[in-house]
Amino acid sequence: MALPAHCGGLEWPVPEILDAVRRVAAADPAAGWVAAIHAPAGAFLSRLEESTALSLAGTRPIIAGSSQPTGSTERHGAGVRLRGRWPLVTGAPAMTLTALAAPISGPDGTAATRWWLVPRQAVTVEEDWDALGLRGSASFTVECDTDVPLAHSIVLTDPPKVDGPLFRYPLYGLMAGCIAAVAQATAGRAMAAFAVLAASSHARYTKGTLAEQPFAQVAFARADGRLRAATALLDSATGAAWNSALAGEVSAGERARLRSACSQMAEAAETVCRELFDAAGTAAIHYGNGLEGCWRDAVVISRHALVAARGRQLAGAYELSATAAKDL
Repeated sequence: MALPAHCGGLEWPVPEILDAVRRVAAADPAAGWVAAIHAPAGAFLSRLEESTALSLAGTRPIIAGSSQPTGSTERHGAGVRLRGRWPLVTGAPAMTLTALAAPISGPDGTAATRWWLVPRQAVTVEEDWDALGLRGSASFTVECDTDVPLAHSIVLTDPPKVDGPLFRYPLYGLMAGCIAAVAQATAGRAMAAFAVLAASSHARYTKGTLAEQPFAQVAFARADGRLRAATALLDSATGAAWNSALAGEVSAGERARLRSACSQMAEAAETVCRELFDAAGTAAIHYGNGLEGCWRDAVVISRHALVAARGRQLAGAYELSATAAKDL
């Protein structure tokens, strides 16, 4: 969806990309998580020269990677020797191209992080995903020890070499937006699961179903309001940023509101899932009703760096001091 056209990509509008991710996540959050990681990664290739992107990735590549700069680089000639182990590479079994973060020292000795694009056959996948939630996302550890040309690396905050609305839209905002879409869908699943459970479950020491209990009604209404508010903020921020990308440039203020909205959605979704899980009482602990799965998934989603403390801090830094970080 986000691949440049010269790589066989569709260059979908951002709102359509987010909607597609949300629809997959509504069916299964772990599958949605894989879509949320793979989909925006296509835009990485907009940072490469067209001929380099084609020679490296071909058409319709599937890109997965890790933003944790846990590897090392050793310069030699026009490239580096890239070594290391990178955790949490989502959808690793399906990838054809891996993007791995690792620092490299510049001429002045200052280290800067670049993303190194490595073909699937040059890496080893260790199937070690053992997290609390999103258990079907195959977020495995990747290991490599291989030569990588410098031309096969990118800096995500550098301007794209391909023009178009999709590539003028902030890349970090696109990635965070896809994660927020999974959070939104997961909260929606929790509300649907709670409604079904409440209609058939009976609270102990009270008459009638859970749906007839005031405390359950209050919890559901609060969750509904919280999710609707977060959705309105996310849709508004996304729409404003996309309209600006269509016109030319997305301002720093719009980028800040976008990152704030993505973080707000992740936080709201976790709160919705947790409060509904609590309101359902003992009935919530069973796999069959789906509430426990939503709670686990939402907890994991909210801890992704793009929508956790870093995302909120970037937005707050701009609002309070007009400081616009490169990864805003």
